[in-house]
Amino acid sequence: MAPPAGEIGVIEDAVALLEEGGLVLHPTETVYGIGGLLEGPSTARLRRAKGRTSGGFVMLVPGSRHLGGLLGEAGSALADAFWPGPLTLVCDDPEGRFPEAVKAWDGSVAVRVCGHEVTRALVTRLGRPITSTSANLPGQAPGKTLAAGLEAVRALGLECLALDGGTLPGSPPSTIVDIRGRGWRVIRDGAIAASDLTAAMQGQPWDQEGS
Repeated sequence: MAPPAGEIGVIEDAVALLEEGGLVLHPTETVYGIGGLLEGPSTARLRRAKGRTSGGFVMLVPGSRHLGGLLGEAGSALADAFWPGPLTLVCDDPEGRFPEAVKAWDGSVAVRVCGHEVTRALVTRLGRPITSTSANLPGQAPGKTLAAGLEAVRALGLECLALDGGTLPGSPPSTIVDIRGRGWRVIRDGAIAASDLTAAMQGQPWDQEGS
């Protein structure tokens, strides 16, 4: 099931491996990430490799339509403005759409649509979400090149098929916005400035909440 850590594949190879429970090293708009299906052994392997006692992984989804009504009105407006792109939205999951293993300690889920064409094609072809965690040892910088991503994969003791996205810009990570409740609140500054979020929401009936 698992390929050698240095094997480079294409979208169809990656889809087949994910469906078998394997992991894929994939590019994002900023750095390389490691992802697998939300269900099955892949999430547990990522948690062990990253030293996490709980989930809290970002999940890359094919599109907002796969989230049903989880985004709400404010989240949907932000998604329309910035997806695909480096905007992660944190929302509640009252209907239990996502497995507990990928949720944060408070039961919330973090979702986005990746803006890198390679990974967006992968998730679209797969037709369901994957986890995404940066390719790095805890406390070290994430990989911006395929070689650096593969080095991190080996250091983490993982086996991944790699998708080559070239050298990535290494810009700030995705901006994380909490959309639970009626308003919205930036909980991590990142690639999308808070001023751009505010500008996109001008004229909308949802105000930014205080920090």
